Order: sequence, then structure tokens, then C-alpha cells
Amino acid sequence: MFNSCLKDKLNSDWTSSLSGKMYAEFVNYGLTSFTINNLPAAQQVKIFVNIATDAVPTSDITLTVAVDAAALAAYNTANGTSLVLCPGITPTPITIKKGTRNTYYYISLSGADKLSLTTAYAIPLTITAATGGVMIAANKQTTIIQVPVANIYEGSYNLSYYVLRNVPPIDAALSGNYRNMPWKLSTSGANSVTFWKTQLWGDGKTGISGIGPWMLTINTTTNALTVTDATNALVTVNPAYNNRYDPAKKTFYFQVSWGAGLNSRAATDTLVYSGKY
Repeated sequence: MFNSCLKDKLNSDWTSSLSGKMYAEFVNYGLTSFTINNLPAAQQVKIFVNIATDAVPTSDITLTVAVDAAALAAYNTANGTSLVLCPGITPTPITIKKGTRNTYYYISLSGADKLSLTTAYAIPLTITAATGGVMIAANKQTTIIQVPVANIYEGSYNLSYYVLRNVPPIDAALSGNYRNMPWKLSTSGANSVTFWKTQLWGDGKTGISGIGPWMLTINTTTNALTVTDATNALVTVNPAYNNRYDPAKKTFYFQVSWGAGLNSRAATDTLVYSGKY
């Protein structure tokens, strides 16, 4: 079995020198993420697998996949991370049916209720063999899937907020109330979630400017809430406001300001839980 490299685009830039050849690849190679729930029952982590080729395969193709602890260690060394091998993973072969080029590959993971919410777990997988004369794309044969365990705060929310632009003076045209916008909060720690804030301008529909991500951290004893932005030190909560998480209503309340001069802004946000992702 030979390995080779492919360009990044899927099923494109297929030159005459590659005619008739087939390469197995993880489409989301490198580092990806898939949140799992804090449950004992089996859950499935989904990965997209592809056979890059100029012609549809005429027979079934079987790919052998292995947990690659060495690849995870190399990634940690190269990126200064501390990802931990997720326990209990036993890969099964992948079958890509004739007449198709790709499929979703599902990994079963049980006992997530025994995993720590503060540990950065990951599943490193490498395609090690393929049938039917298929080669393995060396630069796309390994994927590392982070599997953060969802905390109780993660989920879908309805966002309502009142924003002030240029404080002071207030720019009325770029300030106003925005209500019942669907939003998602994702786990970033045992008692914190990541919130990508998008500022709406004018009528609230046209023109957007993304900032963040903001990390919302809940004090599990008092339910007090802090908001930080790793990319913008100007983001601060108003200490005079009751920044908090209400567990009975599953609702976040906070008031944040950011920016400087003519770009100064402040927002009073309410995030009401509406369900799981």
C-alpha cells in the first residue's frame, strides 16, 4: 500500500497524472471537534470519509482505521496543547459502497458520564490500509477529534439584548432592542460556555460585525457570571449590574461594554434556554 499527498480541495484539481487513481482521506483532517453529552449510554461521533478519484469506484472499498496515540502526542508537542486520549474507543472498518465516493463513519462512545468535564479528551484516528487498489493520502489520513463533554449550560438559547453604540454620546441609529434571536452556547469548561456575539447594525437585519468569542463563566456556588474575551481586553462586565445565571429559569443575564472612542459599545444581554442543539 502506497501513500501520497493530495491538494486540499475535495474532488477537484484532478490532473491527468492522477487519472484512474483513488485516494482514501478524512475530509476533516487535522483537528476537529464534536461535543458529547454527559450520559452513560452509547453516543456516536460522526466523521466524513472520502475516496478522492476522477471516477466512481465500481466495487466496495474497505478502510482499516486505528487509534493513533503517537499522532496525538505529536500534535500536542507541535501545538503546545494537552489533549488526552479518550478511553474506550475501538475503531471498526469503514465500508464505502460501490457507486459512491464517500460516507459518514460513526464511532461509538459509551460511559461519557464517567469522563471529566475539565479534561480535554480527543480521539486520534489514522487510516492504515485500504482495499481495491486505493492509496492513502498521507496528508489527509489522520484526524484528531476533540470530544468535550457538554456541561449543563450548553444548548440553544433565545437571545434578547439592548445595545448602545458610542457611549457617550449615544448614536440612536446604531442602538436599539433586538429580541428572540436563536443562539448557541458551546462547552468550554466544566462551568463555562463560549458565546459568539454578533452585533447587528441599523435595522437589525443588514450588515453584521462579529466579535468574540466571549467566555461566560458561572460561579457554581453563587451563580455570579463573568464575561471575558481572549482577543479583546476592553470587554468588561458592568460590576453595578447583577451579572448572573438563573438555574431555575436557565437564563443568563449580563451587561458588557467593549470598544473605545467612536467604537465604544455596551449591551445588556438575556439568554433564555430553548433546548439542546
